[in-house]
Amino acid sequence: MKSKNIVTPLRQQGAALLVSLVILLVLTVLALSSMQGTTLQERMVSSQRDAQIALEGAEFALQAAEAELAGPTLPTFDNSKGLYEEGEDLPAGFQTLGGILDPENWRAPRESASSIGHGGGSREAPMPTEEIDGQVVDLLAHNPRYFIKATPGVGSASSSGFGLGIGGAGDSVQQSGLSGTVYRVVAFSSGASGQAVRVIEAYVVRAD
Repeated sequence: MKSKNIVTPLRQQGAALLVSLVILLVLTVLALSSMQGTTLQERMVSSQRDAQIALEGAEFALQAAEAELAGPTLPTFDNSKGLYEEGEDLPAGFQTLGGILDPENWRAPRESASSIGHGGGSREAPMPTEEIDGQVVDLLAHNPRYFIKATPGVGSASSSGFGLGIGGAGDSVQQSGLSGTVYRVVAFSSGASGQAVRVIEAYVVRAD
């Protein structure tokens, strides 16, 4: 009688399952890391886009101020409603760079309880709009705003506001042979989200 060799299977120790779980864990971590990176990039792109929109909004307000100064008659500069005379102080919130960059100092009276808002410390520019699918859509969270301050016509440090040292803004006017008044214009916008603050400062000459 021939004997038969019976092969007994080896007892499984679970090594394959453990290796599979480790590989699955690594893949999960890589997937989560990739998702977080994608989300961060999307936020960065969105923030950059909002900042660009805010800059364009501030430029829109600057154009509104330039148009006002280029009109046939000037508005009354009585140190209110965003129009300030030469030699007079700006409202407290607009005397420093930090104050100028603070959105609360630019809020319209209906949007803020601050003294500047209720005092009409700035002027409201028109809201930029775009027609999408037959509907007119506002491009900004709030109307862009600006203020205008008359400055000395010939070099004086009082015409500098951001510490840029261009107090002699009127000197270039005099050297060019023009006769006129230099106005400091500061324009503000907070973008489509209301959080991306952008401010533009420019000096505009109105010829006599």
